Amino acid sequence: MKKSTAYFLFFFLFLTSHLKAQEGTEYSFQPDKFSIGLGIGQDYGGFGGHAIVYPQQIIGLFAGLGYNLAGFGYNVGLKLRLVSQKPTTKVNPYAVLMYGYTAAIMIKDASQYDKIFYGPTIGFGIDLKSNPSSKIYYSFGINFPVRGTEVDDYMADLKKNHGVVFKNDLFPITFSLGFKYILK
Repeated sequence: MKKSTAYFLFFFLFLTSHLKAQEGTEYSFQPDKFSIGLGIGQDYGGFGGHAIVYPQQIIGLFAGLGYNLAGFGYNVGLKLRLVSQKPTTKVNPYAVLMYGYTAAIMIKDASQYDKIFYGPTIGFGIDLKSNPSSKIYYSFGINFPVRGTEVDDYMADLKKNHGVVFKNDLFPITFSLGFKYILK
């Protein structure tokens, strides 16, 4: 009787260890480590490109360079993302802290008054994949640029001393939209 119990236990342990090995390989998930992309928004420098590297799973360092109608803009920063370990996850939320352009003033027919302002920005968004195993994903973000009084003072000077009429005010938030390709 003891022999049959020992064989049963041995067989049971062998079977469960084999099943766990299959489960571990089937559901192994590795988030991206390096991506490049194109988009619109502060983190893309305006209309431009974006590259991000993840030295750790949830911490990314990025740079964006683009054209923002008043000239070339850039932003560099830190991205913190929440990564699910589920292989079926299509949405990953994130937060960003960046430094770069926060406002671009463009004056039609008077480009000598065009000016770009720089400072910090915080933002939040989501990365979205249409298929969990896809190498392409889309990013949607809302950013809150920290603009000092320098921007308001410059706009007031343009109105008062140069007769510039602004048809639009600066929005307190900006949006970003882009797509990225996972290289690694």
